[in-house]
Amino acid sequence: MLSSKLFCFALATLAFGHIYLVASEETISVCPTDFVQVAGKCLHLYKSPKNFYYSDRYCHTRNAGLLSIRNKKEFDAINEWLPTVAPNSPEFWTSGNKLGGIEDFYWQSIGIKAFYLPWNVGQPIATAGDCLTLLANVTTTAEGTIMGEHRLSVTSCISYAPLICQAPPQIFKTQLCLNTTAFFEAKVPA
Repeated sequence: MLSSKLFCFALATLAFGHIYLVASEETISVCPTDFVQVAGKCLHLYKSPKNFYYSDRYCHTRNAGLLSIRNKKEFDAINEWLPTVAPNSPEFWTSGNKLGGIEDFYWQSIGIKAFYLPWNVGQPIATAGDCLTLLANVTTTAEGTIMGEHRLSVTSCISYAPLICQAPPQIFKTQLCLNTTAFFEAKVPA
C-alpha cells in the first residue's frame, strides 16, 4: 500500500515537473559574431570594396553567402538599415547574378530564381554585366549630396563595391530545468 502511494506521488511529481518545463520553454534567435539581425536574417557589412568573386568567397569564409532579397519586406528593412551602418556608401554586392549562360537572375546564396527585383531607374541594362548590386539613387544639390533608396543595378562582376553577407539566425530553445529532488530537500519551518 505504501509503495503504491509512493509510486503515485512520484508519478504526480514527475508530471508536474514536466508541465513546468513546457511552460518555461523559450525560443531565442541569435546571429553570429559581427552580424546583426535585419528582416529575419543576419547581415554583415564589409566596407572594403572587392569584386563579386572575392565578395562571394569572403562571405563563405564567414559561413554565410552574399545578400539575397526575396520580397518587399526584406527590401524595405535593408534600406532602412543601410543608412545607419554605411551612410556614405552608394553600392553593395548582392548574390544576384546570371552567371553560367542563364538568362534569368538567381540569388546564388539561397539557390533560387530572383522573382522580386526592385530595379533602379533605367535598369536592367543587359550589356552592363552579369551581377547585381544595390545602388543608391544619388542626387547632388547646392546643400550637398543626398543618397536615396538602394535599388538593384546590373554591374560587371569584376567591378569593385563593398558587400553584405547574410546568414540564417541560429535558433535555440531554452527550458528551465526543475531539480526533481528539490521537493524532497525542502524543509518545512517548525
